[in-house]
Amino acid sequence: MNDIYRSFYTKNHNITSYMVSMLKLSENDHVLEPCGGDGVFVDALLEKIPELKIDTCDLDISAINILKNKYHNKKNVLIRETDTLIDETFDIYAITGYYDKIIGNPPYGGWQEYERRINFKEKYKGFYVKETYSLFLLRCVSLLKEKGILSFIIPDTFLYLHNHKKLREYILKNTIIKEIVIFPSKFFPGVSFGYSNLCIITLQREKIEANISNEISVIKGLKSDKDLFYLSSKRKKVKCEEKKIKQIDILNNPEYAFLIGDEQIGKSIKNTKNRLIDIADCVTGIYCGDNKKFLALESTNKRDISGYKKIEYTEIDFNHNSILPVTEPKKYIQIIKGSSSTPYFRTADKWLINWSEFALNYYNTDKKARFQNFKYYFKKGIAVPMVKSSKIKATLMDGFVFDQSIVGIFPKDEKYILYILAFLNSEIANQYIHMINPTANNSANYLKKLPIYIPNEEELNNVNKWVSHIIIKKDYNFFQKEINFFFNDKMKSE
Repeated sequence: MNDIYRSFYTKNHNITSYMVSMLKLSENDHVLEPCGGDGVFVDALLEKIPELKIDTCDLDISAINILKNKYHNKKNVLIRETDTLIDETFDIYAITGYYDKIIGNPPYGGWQEYERRINFKEKYKGFYVKETYSLFLLRCVSLLKEKGILSFIIPDTFLYLHNHKKLREYILKNTIIKEIVIFPSKFFPGVSFGYSNLCIITLQREKIEANISNEISVIKGLKSDKDLFYLSSKRKKVKCEEKKIKQIDILNNPEYAFLIGDEQIGKSIKNTKNRLIDIADCVTGIYCGDNKKFLALESTNKRDISGYKKIEYTEIDFNHNSILPVTEPKKYIQIIKGSSSTPYFRTADKWLINWSEFALNYYNTDKKARFQNFKYYFKKGIAVPMVKSSKIKATLMDGFVFDQSIVGIFPKDEKYILYILAFLNSEIANQYIHMINPTANNSANYLKKLPIYIPNEEELNNVNKWVSHIIIKKDYNFFQKEINFFFNDKMKSE
């Protein structure tokens, strides 16, 4: 792996063999490998057709030296040191399309110099430029001839993340997507993402008329990378989950998202009348800019957390409810941060934030700090941890500041607060959020998209009673079953 460019070199023969097989190579093809690395894909292409015409390039001079040394006697392999994303020759090629086939493992998550980011924003207007892999996909689709085929290995986040909406629209309207294979990142040597899977996407450049009638094959549930070899060689039947999705259906989904999973849940997300954003504001909390400088724990907190000091009661104002600073000798107020081990009511570390005049000035002026959504501080609402667990654990909060690890949900009508709390802790809400955004984060952008049923007064009163029993009497199991049954019934009949 190259740490500067975040290039993960493909060392897995099963992966490379599968991707090459998806290209349906012929001897007359002109193939591009847009991020050559150490030449693994070039090797696999030459193994298939030794005289195949191949162009490859890389931004990293060390990679270029490896490639030139490796293929110095191969006249059919052209090697260039260049930035694929801004290369002027590729600009010309992109006008009408140039390559028959493109294969690659583009870099993802790499650091980009500020000037380079500015160039990307200008060149790729409207597209998300902080993830290089998505720009490589966009760029290389434009370099394909009509009917040309591309196979890329990339993170699967482009399938559903809000930031990639325009990219999804582009590929859905300009290509037919033949197949997407989703698998754990551990299949890929040296890579292990906690936040997403990897996928291999194979697509063909086509006009929109062909796209509308296309069915995409989505494959999940592979047990090992050897299953990719069996998929391509047909030597063994592979146990996996395969689903056919009409491309036109994805084009009609909200934000062109790939809603992969339970069909009924997907239809509910797509066709719902109301969403959480219609009845509640969903916002992210404060970031102080330097947690270990400004955050602390109450002295009674059961855990010691490295780097955070513990504060005695004499320095804490438990009643402060204003964005104005606390009065000395008090320095700290309570803040909601991190996850809770239980839903409905918080059982978590007792966090504090410095709320002195000096600290507030820092939060408002430091470039790293974000004193965001402050009109919601101290309001009655619901806290949803940003880091996703197997099940959402939404909890009440009242009179607190909340930090950026929390999405605050604030009903537009307070009568819905317990109802929304129940919904967020229901089985079906959990299914919705995992389909809308399967990554490790529950950001405000995704929570606000959740479908929700608007109750009549009798239904509202019933749900409020169930939640009150859970919070006051800690009688969770029985009443949670009632809540799950109610929302399953109402949402699936919407």
